Amino acid sequence: MYHYTASGLDNVFLKNGYSIKETPSGQTTSIKNIDGLHKIIARDLVTHEYPLTGKEFCFLRIELNLSQKALGTLFEKSDQAIALWEKGTSKIPALADKAIRDLYMESIGESHIANLLERFSQVDRRVCELELRLEETENGWEVLETA
Repeated sequence: MYHYTASGLDNVFLKNGYSIKETPSGQTTSIKNIDGLHKIIARDLVTHEYPLTGKEFCFLRIELNLSQKALGTLFEKSDQAIALWEKGTSKIPALADKAIRDLYMESIGESHIANLLERFSQVDRRVCELELRLEETENGWEVLETA
């Protein structure tokens, strides 16, 4: 197993999909389909239920191609606050943890938010298609029936 540390994560081991070559300046490792590797790592991170570690949070931020400053602006935090989360010096707020997971899923087109909005849209359509039969009474308008 190859201990893949270039991701910034300490717990990634590859069974295959890599090659090690000897060069005049030492060993080099080549990863086949590194984009696919990073995508599967990120998908695993966003789907597990335990809170993200600082390194995992950092990995997702980098996969989103966001700087600490840009992410800080998005979360209304300083880039220093983001750096402290990523170093593990400060606890990542639950809302930030959830938000970065959702942002990643949105970035690959598999957003839970998009699915939720689609479900709301379907419900909204059904409600709008209902026929309301109303009657004006002495007490104001009343619903006779919904069809």
